[in-house]
Amino acid sequence: MTLPTLRSPICKRIPRMPHAFFDLHHTVADDEIDAQQHVHNLRYLQWTLWAARDHSAAEGWDAAAALKDGLGWVVRGHDITYRAAALAGDELIIRTWIPSWNRYSCQRHYWVTRPADQTVLAKVQTRWVFVDLNRHRAIEIPPAAVSAIQVCETPPPAPWADSDDT
Repeated sequence: MTLPTLRSPICKRIPRMPHAFFDLHHTVADDEIDAQQHVHNLRYLQWTLWAARDHSAAEGWDAAAALKDGLGWVVRGHDITYRAAALAGDELIIRTWIPSWNRYSCQRHYWVTRPADQTVLAKVQTRWVFVDLNRHRAIEIPPAAVSAIQVCETPPPAPWADSDDT
């Protein structure tokens, strides 16, 4: 279902992407490596936050304008399952999508992947809640934010399975 475009000071619309998922491309830097010679766990979380931010922006969400109005998305919880280690120089794709949402929150899923060897390094789920930042309480997601949500009810294909990325 395509949601209508709504004009609002907190949502500037831009053209929709052809998919309900988003890919953040990232190359692991040397400073992301920990004492065990692989990427530190907190980096995976940081990458998912970047992917969520960039996906929302690509869908038309103007986080800066919302923040000026005292509104925004806040993480209520993360669930991360680590499956393999990322190493310095790895080319990664962090794929994210929103499988569901309700009046006050949305669920966002992510795969942290290394396409070179077709490995899913981590699976992540985050529950985001829409908040009035001045009153510090969850509020109903406003229409401008709803218009920036594109639901992908079933998981997308792995990045290396995409047929249209040639």
